[in-house]
Amino acid sequence: MSTGAASGVPAVPATYSTLMQANHLLGGAAVLGCVGTVLQAQKYKPGKDKGDLMFLHKSFGLLSFLLLGPRLAARALQTLPSAPPSVGIPLEKALAAVTHYGLYGGLLLMPATGIVMGAYGGRGLPFFTTTYFPPVEKDGKLAGQAFKIHSQFGYWWKFLIPAHVGAAAVHSAAGASIMPRMFSVVGLKP
Repeated sequence: MSTGAASGVPAVPATYSTLMQANHLLGGAAVLGCVGTVLQAQKYKPGKDKGDLMFLHKSFGLLSFLLLGPRLAARALQTLPSAPPSVGIPLEKALAAVTHYGLYGGLLLMPATGIVMGAYGGRGLPFFTTTYFPPVEKDGKLAGQAFKIHSQFGYWWKFLIPAHVGAAAVHSAAGASIMPRMFSVVGLKP
């Protein structure tokens, strides 16, 4: 963390750290894989195709959960770039806060409830090439409660993702250097 020349105040970086950028890319891909596979699975009747998609959905969900710890640590320990300039929407800061807290809440709640469903429902925790069976006693009631929370929150959570991407696009169109702040690791420069 660098400091300002005379003030001793930490300098505000132009971009997110490489660690935060990499985690955003990996975590974003995991979340998109998770949401995309479940939306596709919802189009199928029960059977092999639906089962294969749900196995991938659960695998991507577990991956997103595993990436959450490093993401939260990086966010807590590193100086973040300044907020982008407003595009003139009066409630913009409040909407941005609700969206970010909702996304982070979902990054915790969705995999946590999925893990409870798999562990206590007796089906285990799929992870791409294997399934881990935690040493817990099956509890259908708990698994059912987790499913209810998972499906109800998940219905609404999926709308925060396009809101987040759309807000970044609006800021970019207004001239803010949004994409290079988060994606300089892949060659975009601020």
